[in-house]
Amino acid sequence: MKTKIFSTLSFALALSSTTLLLVLSLGLLGRAAYSKTEEQPIAVDMAAPELVGGPWLNTPGGKPIPISSRLGKVTVVEFWTFACINCRHNLPAYERLYKRFADREVTVIGIHTPETEIEHNPNNVSRRVKELGIEYPILLDQQATNWARWEQQYWPTIYLIDKRGRLRFRWEGELNYRNAGGEEKLARKIEELLQESN
Repeated sequence: MKTKIFSTLSFALALSSTTLLLVLSLGLLGRAAYSKTEEQPIAVDMAAPELVGGPWLNTPGGKPIPISSRLGKVTVVEFWTFACINCRHNLPAYERLYKRFADREVTVIGIHTPETEIEHNPNNVSRRVKELGIEYPILLDQQATNWARWEQQYWPTIYLIDKRGRLRFRWEGELNYRNAGGEEKLARKIEELLQESN
């Protein structure tokens, strides 16, 4: 009888400890996501790695758009994958930024780096790009080469590149998570970069 009571108490204590750790972990994760949003966009200053590989979608003849061809212009680069819900939440903001600044030669370039098996199929990506109504250029990063060159960690991540071809700002995650106002914050940063000389 004593053994049964001891076993029951041990199990209850272990369960309580596990539950407490889970609750604490969730609380800490929630704060980390919130505080990260508060600090964004993150200022950076380094040469933008050249984009490599392909194929490309939404470019004339499927031709690539090298970062070097964008010197003198501001560029938005966004890493995404079509099955990622956080990435899809950002798509309307990218389209609005693309249209808002198109007459000032600002362009958005999407880099689709797959996470799941279904996302590795270029036909699936092409179909989803059409279904989602994405009009800006998309580079298929099938082997995650650009992901590695840009030292990526998260889907989605957005970069602003200045007229000299330097990464200047980075946003990780959803632009409007918890009303972060990321779309407008990036739009203001784009305006700042447009005012800078080459």
